[in-house]
Amino acid sequence: MPTLEFQTEIRAPLQAVWDFHNTIETLFRLAPPGTQIRLADPPEPMRAGVVYRLRIRRWGLVPIHWDARIVEYNPPAGFTDEQVPGRGPFRYWQHQHRFTPLNEQYTLLTDRVTYEMPLGWLGKAIDHLFVRRDIQQMFAYRHRVTRQALEQP
Repeated sequence: MPTLEFQTEIRAPLQAVWDFHNTIETLFRLAPPGTQIRLADPPEPMRAGVVYRLRIRRWGLVPIHWDARIVEYNPPAGFTDEQVPGRGPFRYWQHQHRFTPLNEQYTLLTDRVTYEMPLGWLGKAIDHLFVRRDIQQMFAYRHRVTRQALEQP
């Protein structure tokens, strides 16, 4: 299974980075252009065990139904979400969000994604041709938006 890791130093204290990420509404702010996300149910506060039923549409194409469960919740160090088996576009998806204080003013944001495509060899080919690049671009965008939101002059 591929594992991708993305890191960015944020000029903001740990608590500010945690507070920014500790809400489902941030997911909407971090959606790349051309991506629409909505919740199938009213939002619940983030905590271990909560399942967010997402409806995602990219570039106006067919909506993707994706249920994500918070499987680990450790404020302010991070949290982990996983796709509920059979309830999303991947055979397996785990996303770890980690926040590490570098000093009082800087925090290291680390996103680690481990995933597996469905469809065997065809899924692997689709991953190499499209999906991996899309994930990399998405996290570059998310980290850029996070920095812009938290690094006030």
